[in-house]
Amino acid sequence: MQPDIASNPEVRELAEQTDQLLQIASSYRVTTAAEYTAAGEELKKVKAAAKRLDEIRKSMTKPLDAAKRAIMDFFREPETKLQRAESDIKRAMIAYSEEQERIRREEQRKAEEAARKEREKLEAQAAKAAAAGKIERAEQLEQRAATVVAPVIQREAPKVTGLATREVWKFEIIDASALPREYLTVDEKKIGAVVRALKGDTNIPGVRVWAEKSLAAGAA
Repeated sequence: MQPDIASNPEVRELAEQTDQLLQIASSYRVTTAAEYTAAGEELKKVKAAAKRLDEIRKSMTKPLDAAKRAIMDFFREPETKLQRAESDIKRAMIAYSEEQERIRREEQRKAEEAARKEREKLEAQAAKAAAAGKIERAEQLEQRAATVVAPVIQREAPKVTGLATREVWKFEIIDASALPREYLTVDEKKIGAVVRALKGDTNIPGVRVWAEKSLAAGAA
């Protein structure tokens, strides 16, 4: 059951206050020192309202967060065990599939080697027949040699309903210095740390550095 947040008097009051503050801020102009000071006071009101709003929100969400955390903690261990079980079974199935593929390649290699030897044997017989003047016999042997091809060996794991095998191509970088420029990523976190430390004295080729002002306001 969801809490009736709108019925909370303080929440309603804060909602009305935020509407008023936004209406004031949307058309705010500062043209004199007095207006600047007044703007600072309004800014404090905005910060105070935001702080109180956050406090009320947290007072409502903390029990929910605690309940969610307890539920997540309870289910985490069995979920982890099921993930491990899934991983172990998949690993065994993939190992079987890979072994079948290894066997298939080896059988295919042997079949192709046997076909090659048979072709060479027939071609040698054809050459011998041609040398003996047996042209018709030589042609027959050459035709037979041309038709000798290795059978396509099929060896796959059984099909299981609901399971699909897919290939995931991966990579590793073996020489970072050989990578083309388009595959390099700028380390903005590192550059930002240097800029914050050196400020206007930063001198990094290809980087423009400037400062932007901001105001930090406390609650009234």
